[in-house]
Amino acid sequence: MQSLILDSVILVTLAAGIPMVGIAFTSGVVALLQAVTQIQEQSVSHLVKVLTLLTLALVGGDWVGNEVAALFERSLRAIEMIGRRGP
Repeated sequence: MQSLILDSVILVTLAAGIPMVGIAFTSGVVALLQAVTQIQEQSVSHLVKVLTLLTLALVGGDWVGNEVAALFERSLRAIEMIGRRGP
């Protein structure tokens, strides 16, 4: 049971952390480029963040979906095992 909880915490951390790190990195690069070129348009940084998030979702979405489905199946099996241990 602890392994199931640990696996779900790791999955949530990876599924949320990877896009956050990717967006933080691209935001830093865009901020640096905007400072160098003195372009202070806010829509440029928002567009880059949205495109980064969309790209990461397209690239990693299949993996996250498969991992969530596998975790769900393991959870259902664990619930079934608890039901069998009854009185």
